[in-house]
Order: sequence, then C-alpha cells, then structure tokens
Amino acid sequence: MDFALTAEQSALQSAVRAFAAREIAPLAAERDATNVYPVELFKKMAALGYLGLKFPAAYGGGDGGNLDAALMFEELGAASAGITLGVYCHVILALTAIARIGDEAQKQRYLAPGLRGEKIGAFGSTEAGAGSDITAISTRAARDGDAYVLNGAKLFCTNSPIADFIVCSAVTDATRGGGGISLFIVDRDAPGLTVSPPIKTLGMHPAQTAEVVFENVRVPMENCLGPENRGVPNMLTAFAEGRIIAAAFALGIARAAFESARQYALARVQFGQSIAQNQVIAHRLADMDTRIQAARWLTYHAAWLADHARPFVKEASQAKVFATEAAAKLATQALHIQGAYGYVMEAPAQRYYRDTHVLEIGEGTSEILRNVIAKQLGL
Repeated sequence: MDFALTAEQSALQSAVRAFAAREIAPLAAERDATNVYPVELFKKMAALGYLGLKFPAAYGGGDGGNLDAALMFEELGAASAGITLGVYCHVILALTAIARIGDEAQKQRYLAPGLRGEKIGAFGSTEAGAGSDITAISTRAARDGDAYVLNGAKLFCTNSPIADFIVCSAVTDATRGGGGISLFIVDRDAPGLTVSPPIKTLGMHPAQTAEVVFENVRVPMENCLGPENRGVPNMLTAFAEGRIIAAAFALGIARAAFESARQYALARVQFGQSIAQNQVIAHRLADMDTRIQAARWLTYHAAWLADHARPFVKEASQAKVFATEAAAKLATQALHIQGAYGYVMEAPAQRYYRDTHVLEIGEGTSEILRNVIAKQLGL
C-alpha cells in the first residue's frame, strides 16, 4: 500500500497552506470577534482554482477528487474554522449537490458561476422539528402552473445571509413520507424569501448562520434539483462525501490546537524547566499527535475509496466520528495545557475549543453516524 501523496498533491497541500497563512489566518481572530464573513475570499479562492478543485473542468473545475478536497480543507480548517465553514457549505454542500444531481442548465446557471466565486450557495435541510431525521421536514412545495410554491422555514442555514441561492428540501408528496421529498434551488432574491439576522453561536463566529422563511415563494419548475420525490437519497449521497471533508476540516482544527499547545509547552518555564519536560505534558502531547495521525489516515483512506468508486459509507462515517471527536478532545487538552493563557479571548486556544464542537453535530451527529456504521456492519 502506497501512503505517499503524489507530487501534485504535495504541491497542492503546500500551496493551500501558504494561501491560508496569507489570506485567512490573519483574519481569524478579528472575524471571530466581529462576526463578519470575508466574502471576498470566494473570488480569491476561485482565481486559484480552489473552489473548483473537485469538480469537472467543463464547468471551470480542476477534475480533482475527494482526497484533493480533503487536503485543501485540512489546511483551511487549521487557519480559521469559522471562515472555512462558509467555504465548506458553498462547495461541499450546495455546489456538490448541483454537480451530482443537477441538469446541464442548472450547472451552467449555478455551478459554473459558483466555481468562479460569482455566486455563493447555501444548503437548507434542518428545521425546528427536523434535524437528524431529514424526513420530518414540514416545508411544503406545491405545484402551481409552471412553478412550485414553497412555504415553511429552515433553521441553522449557514451562508444564507450572504448567499445568492439556497439548495433546500421540501415535501412534494405528503402521502409518501420520506419518499415524497424533493430538492430545489431557490434564488436568494425570490419574493417571499426572508433571511433572519445571523444567529449568535458558541463558535464558528465568522460563518453566517440564520433562519430562512419561505412564504409563498414561487420556484420555477426547472429549479427542481434532480427528479421529484428523490430528495432524500440525493441528500444522503451528497452527505456521504461531505462527511469525508468534514473529517478533514476537523483534522485541520485538531492540528492547529495541537501545535498551539506544543509551542506553549516548549516555551513555558515552571520550576526551572519547560513544562514540555514534564512527563505528564509530554505524554499528553504524544497522545494528541497520535490521534491526529489516526484521524488523518482514516480520512485519507475514506477519500481514496470514494475517488476509486469503491464503497465508502462506513469509512466516511468512521473518519467523521473519529476526527471530529478527536478535534474536540485535543482542543480541550490544548486549553488545559495553556492554562489561564489559553483561556483569555486573545488566545487562539479558546477559539479552537469553541469551534470544534459543532463539527460533532453537523453532517450527521456522532450518534447517528455510529448507527450508520453499525448498519454497515450488519447489526
């Protein structure tokens, strides 16, 4: 088994790391404090081909795969989780759904400009009464002539305040339960669509997350994404790939938290020596690095399987569970190692601590993914 990255992948990793250090890391603390998203980042990333990394060249993409995307999101996540979340929702949720199940017209109208950074996408599935159970939504889409009329609301819809379009789910046939749900592309300026002010959250402050309300919003028939009543299987397909990238995202935060703790432990002197020389601290750092390596190879392996058209649902779920839980654990340990210095708001350690936990919730909670893994094991 060859575990080495190709020359192209290593070059990509280095290039994204340099980009993130130059364009994202300097904004991390400021945007965490101001809760303002740097929307100009989308065009900067598009100009370098990063938004289109895993999409077909026919639409302006780079013909890359999930491993390429994982490498990129690991580097972005290490620089700023809150800023990276906006890119993740645009690329991995909204654009991936259109690329996988959209028709040619939809790809030309939304995917291509999305890859150029000219349009920003959001994805709306969660509702007040429907989280892990994506079939429990109450948003309705009724046919009316040459359009669908949407009524309902989506909660925790990241990017919606800055988006140009929202990919969302709605019930099109209430008699079919989960088999009667469809996906739609809704333009942000559609009459009757209202986006609330951003919701205040524990972490991921730069990301703009809000409630979206649909009141008799007319959506053209051609904006039904994929076949009618096939929304659930189409979402599950998109989510499976997304879990690989979510794992890579978490891996980046874990790496940043570890590095902040390692540097602090080497520099902090107590009782005449650096605290890194205390065995309890050294062992904790050793365990942290071991978890990072385990998370990395679970993630890369799942990405490799997906890129080679092999079954990957179990492996993607395992990578996402392990990497996100490892990130949360490492962020907590990094905070403890840095003590009071890590606890102050000027220190990045407290930001890593606040940002990690939502990754254990989004893209399938750890509990739901353990159910997925168990099912794949025939349990």
